[in-house]
Amino acid sequence: MKKKIPYVAAWAISGSMLFTACSGASNPTSASDATTAIAISASETEAQSDELLLTIEENFDGTTDFWQINGECEVALQNNTAIISDRGASNAGIEIPCNNFRGNTIRASANVASENSNVALTLKYNIYGNTSYVRIAEGTTSASIFGTITGTVTIPANASECAVYVESSDVRDITVNSMTVAVEGNFNDLTNTPPAELQDPSGYDSLKELYADYFRVGTCLPVSVIDNPNTEFLTLLNTEFNSVTPENELKPENVLDAATTLANPEEYNECPALDFSAADPILSYCQENGIAMRGHTLIWYSQTPSWLFYEDYDVNGELASRELMLTRMENYIDSVMSYCEENYPGVIYAWDVVNEAADDNGRGMRECYWIDTIGEDYVERAFEFARAHAPEGVQLFYNDYNEYFTSKQNEILDFLRPVAEAGNIDGIGMQSHISNMIMPETYIEAMNRYVDELGVIIHITELDVNAPISANPLYDQGVYMQSLFEAIIEAKDNGTPIECVTFWGLTDDMSWRSSNTPLLFTGNIEPKPAFEGVVCAITGGEIATPDDYVVVEVDLSPISEDYEDEEYIGSPRYSSTQSISDDNPYSGDYCLENSGGNETYDGYCIDVTDFAGVSIHYSFAVRSDADMVNFTADIEGSWPHITEVDTSSGEWVVVEGDYLVPSGLSYLQVYWESSDMSPFYLDDVSIEAN
Repeated sequence: MKKKIPYVAAWAISGSMLFTACSGASNPTSASDATTAIAISASETEAQSDELLLTIEENFDGTTDFWQINGECEVALQNNTAIISDRGASNAGIEIPCNNFRGNTIRASANVASENSNVALTLKYNIYGNTSYVRIAEGTTSASIFGTITGTVTIPANASECAVYVESSDVRDITVNSMTVAVEGNFNDLTNTPPAELQDPSGYDSLKELYADYFRVGTCLPVSVIDNPNTEFLTLLNTEFNSVTPENELKPENVLDAATTLANPEEYNECPALDFSAADPILSYCQENGIAMRGHTLIWYSQTPSWLFYEDYDVNGELASRELMLTRMENYIDSVMSYCEENYPGVIYAWDVVNEAADDNGRGMRECYWIDTIGEDYVERAFEFARAHAPEGVQLFYNDYNEYFTSKQNEILDFLRPVAEAGNIDGIGMQSHISNMIMPETYIEAMNRYVDELGVIIHITELDVNAPISANPLYDQGVYMQSLFEAIIEAKDNGTPIECVTFWGLTDDMSWRSSNTPLLFTGNIEPKPAFEGVVCAITGGEIATPDDYVVVEVDLSPISEDYEDEEYIGSPRYSSTQSISDDNPYSGDYCLENSGGNETYDGYCIDVTDFAGVSIHYSFAVRSDADMVNFTADIEGSWPHITEVDTSSGEWVVVEGDYLVPSGLSYLQVYWESSDMSPFYLDDVSIEAN
């Protein structure tokens, strides 16, 4: 995401295990239980018996043994570090179990060095027999300098077998100097609290039936659901959905057979060996139960091991030639499509051929191995090969996130136009991970632009909507979900070719964004107001107001500043500087100048929290030597551009428009930022409720 806090390298500080007593705790806990298999000596257990362990710190100095191996890799302890090598997949590394921290917010950190482009910390846990993964934090890494990666995440109360592990963008070695997992805030001791009882969803309103005249309704599905002894999850799947996307099982990392390929690189030089054992159970279930499947994904910069791109599959050698990589790409696409069609004919009706090729922030195509080896036409060639080998009637899609932001949409359209002109693409997959409560009208406008300019159909492929930070978060989420689906229904009625809407997960606790409760059902499969909102959008009903609804009083006084009194009400964003200027104001004698800063997003911001849930009308005049000045919202870790202003002329540009401020946030800013950190000038700023 574009406003991610910059990663800063920091030298490791050695330390010992930290123990913190929890006053009044009646149930002492340790770092693990019988399910986590962590080795703790008898003396350590005695030391912990009267205290509650709230911080687990591992320094790999031989005094503790809290870590264990995650995935296929080798780990050697050397000079108070853990060196992770021979990593069979990007998620292979070391982990620290933290099962007794379920139901709590934790802070995890790791001091690492690696030749991988980035290293990440991820939380994994079991939720009623399903395994879920949540990214905690990631950072750019160096092989020669240790840097610290840290972040927070909330572990679902119903989780078990919880662990934080180190992974990376690639399969190169990772050296870990220390790892820490600690409870933040008050500790919620759920040691003797069983998970909530699973609900039976068989009697719920069926979304696939309610929307049968409009589009398929889908979900992503991990393989663990298929053989889960808790059959309520399959009941939920069968009741609500008629389209499935495997969550990870058809991504290249899980299809490429590393052991076989690397053992005999000469034999597999032009076509790596494949293994579909991860995906077979989902494909088989869909075939047996008449559920259509979206294939996800053939070509992706992520979760594709680096060895695929090297001569002889040797990451210590030279990158493969363009010709060889084109051959490997075509053979891979052909082999994957052919296997699925031959063994499960007719199950897969659409493929995401290329996933997330566009960079963020208007910077063109994302740097990746595919560009390094083939070039920027790799997207065109992938679709060319897919069209040549796709079974008859199978649709071909490009899939991406933030696809509704104008700057990123421009990038996507640029590299897909030749694909469309060649007739090799059928649809756009709009992931729609909406944490910013984007206005439904803006979302539909972006959707229609793809349709109009590329002649494609639309699938909403990975929909989740974070519950806002508000007095009534789940209710507000439901109200928004209803408005979003009402807009989608209206668009479909008006001719927008929306053929599938897929929710990215079955329940909140199974979501990669579980801390933000972004889906339709709670962890134990209770329907949420979000589900009610989707139902009401098609039936015409209204979401029930909860008994504990909190009425929030706000001040909707207009915000206005023309700087003629040489004052302003806003504030700097990060390291920017504001000053009153008489340099060519738009009107009157003065305007506001924004300058300085270390990043493009260091700008001028105004607090609009009181307008939460309200449609506002904004207007302002802006000029800059930058190509573009963006008017942006800062919402819960995402930064949608409310409007993007072409300022390349260097002259004043007058802007006005409307924006629906997300409901009930505890704090919300809007801010102005230039595309290249050039100074910009503002005048006649006005924000008022419609």
